[in-house]
Amino acid sequence: MHTTAKMEAAVYVENLSVSVGRGNDHKVLLRNISLAVPEGSFLSIVGASGCGKSTFIRALAGIQSISAGRILLAGHPVDTLRQQLPLAVGYLPQFGAFHGDLTVVEILDFAVALRLPSTVPKATREQWSEHVIDLARIRPLLHQKYATLSGGQMRRIALAEELIGDPAFLLLDELTSGLDAYSEHELMVWLKELAHGMNKTVILVTHAVSNLRLCDSIVFLHEGRLCYQGSYDGLLESHSTESIEAVFGGYQHASANGEFVGFDEDRSGELPPSPEPHSLNTAPPPGSLSQLGTLVRRQSVLLGRDRAQLWLHLALLVTFPLLVAIFATKGLPHVQHLNLGIEKNIVQELADNLSYTRESFSTASLVSGLSMFQVILLTLMGANNGAREIAKERDVLEKELRAGLSPWAYVTTKILLLIGLCIAQAFWMTWFVKSVCSFPGALSSQFEILFITTLAMSVTCLAISSISKSPERASLLAIYLVGLQLPLSGAVLALPELVSTLCRPFIAAYWGWSGYLKTLSDSPHYDIVRQSTDTYIADFNYCLMVLGLHVVLCSVVAWVFVARTTARR
Repeated sequence: MHTTAKMEAAVYVENLSVSVGRGNDHKVLLRNISLAVPEGSFLSIVGASGCGKSTFIRALAGIQSISAGRILLAGHPVDTLRQQLPLAVGYLPQFGAFHGDLTVVEILDFAVALRLPSTVPKATREQWSEHVIDLARIRPLLHQKYATLSGGQMRRIALAEELIGDPAFLLLDELTSGLDAYSEHELMVWLKELAHGMNKTVILVTHAVSNLRLCDSIVFLHEGRLCYQGSYDGLLESHSTESIEAVFGGYQHASANGEFVGFDEDRSGELPPSPEPHSLNTAPPPGSLSQLGTLVRRQSVLLGRDRAQLWLHLALLVTFPLLVAIFATKGLPHVQHLNLGIEKNIVQELADNLSYTRESFSTASLVSGLSMFQVILLTLMGANNGAREIAKERDVLEKELRAGLSPWAYVTTKILLLIGLCIAQAFWMTWFVKSVCSFPGALSSQFEILFITTLAMSVTCLAISSISKSPERASLLAIYLVGLQLPLSGAVLALPELVSTLCRPFIAAYWGWSGYLKTLSDSPHYDIVRQSTDTYIADFNYCLMVLGLHVVLCSVVAWVFVARTTARR
């Protein structure tokens, strides 16, 4: 699928410098690197640990911000090419990122659907997929789950997935690390075949030196400087040695003695003229709606295979309504028999008033507490729904965003999942409590307020997940958030008016509790609660509006942070 005319320099780097930090923390990672790499060649970047190899290849991929200089791929600035044709540049870190429960054939099928335009005929898609499978030599692995593969097999799958988009440039960071001698040699031979046979420019960062003769050229970095670019034999000859280990040792010795090695001057004069922008026969990825359909299908498969999470959802779904029923059955039904119209003689009236006051305060606490109990339990389920959803697949997300995944499609997929879970959780809680505890009020209204409350907390935790770097951190923050719902709601504890006013707009539990109580407004339960609390009970529709606003705002936050991941990928 990929064809280009022969170019003088497919990769053109001029006076590239990268530095990080400021003041005392300022550190220069790369200094004035200039080089040109012909199209269809296989180049390896070598050097001691910390010399800047990974920084260099990330800069070539447009992931690492640069401080000075420029990088051209096919004559295009790398940032422009990544924005316009993200599939033109394939970048692979040391460890691949995949859903372990998917089989290899599923991984490739989803990659085809997410990367190849929908305008490509189905027959062409299937033909290209078969070609990639044969090219990567992975046909015997197609029906294995990714989690069961060896390290070498995982690397082949990662490369096969990148080849789906038919990139003109393959940038590989430590792809051979940790492989046995045979697998490493086999992978190096394959990379050389890709470069020469498919006219791709393949650049590999590696610590392994036993197969460097297979490369067309070597780049040697030391302390962020370019020390050599040329053939393997030329590297040994220029350093008057027969061993590349001796080359490494020489630079390490020089550093230990404080001797200057490498180049620190402007070497751009050694470069050929910068190439003109050259067209690449690489198609843009499919549109957002097409990707959304694919992501929904994949999410359904993953949900069905995550048995632990399914059992957790089921356990919470069953046990939480039972907890409400246990607390409700002994105290709630008798409120229907309270006499709210006391018209007797004075002595009897005083006695009844005292009895009524005692019972009404007890019942008011029970009604208010059970309403809040349902809401808190559902917010806990909501936190479980959303807290890990994005953080747990951060590496997969970053990889797919580099390949042109739509942030909107990704976040929408997660929200659709949460909506489905929240419908089941809120409906079962509403129906079960109403059936077992004889709660008054309309089933539809109670389901509506409990659903939107659960969804508000789920999407809030999804936003937290989009910000968090790990699922553990996201879960911890979500637990803290749920823990704050009860005391800050003001529905149970008497808070200062200023605190209540400031906190109330952000506390989903308050709006769920208030809206639920409003569904009881035609029953004695609501009258008793109103007589026994000074807490403001908002209008039902107002509660729906505020909770809906929570959903919208937190959805936007999740989208913004996923889109920011795209920008820094």
